[in-house]
Amino acid sequence: MTNSGGEPLGGSMWSSDPHVTDWANANGYGERQYSFDKLGIRQLRSDFVDNRRGLYLIECVNHEVYIGIGDDIAKRLPDHRTTHPDGKTFRFRPYDAPEPARREIEFQLVRGAQSAGLIVRNREHATGFLGVSTLDELITVDEQSEWLRNCAAVNESDTSALVDLDPSQLAAHHHDFERVLVHPRKREIFAALESYARACIPYPRRTEATFWTVSCYPKSNSARIFCVSMANVETFFVAVTEGSDRIQAVTFVDRRELPTTRVGRARMAMAGARLSPGGHRAGGSFEQRIDINDINDVPRVMRFAAVRRAAASHNLDLMRRRQSAYKSSHCRHLAAAALDLGVRQ
Repeated sequence: MTNSGGEPLGGSMWSSDPHVTDWANANGYGERQYSFDKLGIRQLRSDFVDNRRGLYLIECVNHEVYIGIGDDIAKRLPDHRTTHPDGKTFRFRPYDAPEPARREIEFQLVRGAQSAGLIVRNREHATGFLGVSTLDELITVDEQSEWLRNCAAVNESDTSALVDLDPSQLAAHHHDFERVLVHPRKREIFAALESYARACIPYPRRTEATFWTVSCYPKSNSARIFCVSMANVETFFVAVTEGSDRIQAVTFVDRRELPTTRVGRARMAMAGARLSPGGHRAGGSFEQRIDINDINDVPRVMRFAAVRRAAASHNLDLMRRRQSAYKSSHCRHLAAAALDLGVRQ
């Protein structure tokens, strides 16, 4: 452990960032730090025998921080040793109040830490991006019409820079992106998202992180590897298939653009796509789910003109309603990898 003077942890050369220490002291955590390991958690139990309810601050090896709350911090912290394996120390701020009050303090601390210049890994509460309020301010109506006529060609000609994201937004999702980097089918995963973005997302570089977002290993569904969302609707995701090596893809489209003849539906099936029940109330009355057998089939399905038009129309309609409701879950690393901006490894 470090002591109040900030001596190196465990005899190593690592020590807490003075900026983090000053902020922690000013916000009620005090100078006491614990090593982020079993020994440190055991020491916390010894120091606070009866009540360990409050807030905690984890400082990682690169001095990024994570702020959280718990009824018993000693029971809560072991979970974070998996999500933040590079954590070095933690601080404890006792706060014996009901959860709503602790949540409010957590919110204030996260925003305050960002304002003070700390890089915060929290997904909830942390601010993430700078963007515009309506699609027409970013892409003119004429540009939208041109895009619908020739989606892929227009997207290929767009070299816009991605919007700036707060460092905390990047830090919050880097660990999940690293899980993709070690996945045996990572190239196919990137290719599936790239094919979808190129064929079906209006100006994906210009609209990324504002009007469309992609979550990496979303916590809401353990089978999913990533999920693309627009407005408040998921539009494309890939997920592992239980008991199989397949990774299925699912996209949601405007069924009015799909073929209605038996021959047309047979061609879709040959490409690897099939109509499936299920959708979202917010997706509108014409939303249709399409299941794609495997991520290897996504590029071929996206070259199928009817599916491409159906997805493009659906996506543009969603974007015109509002910006993405899932900005805090957006993984820039995965989006940039799919858009081929030099992040692939």
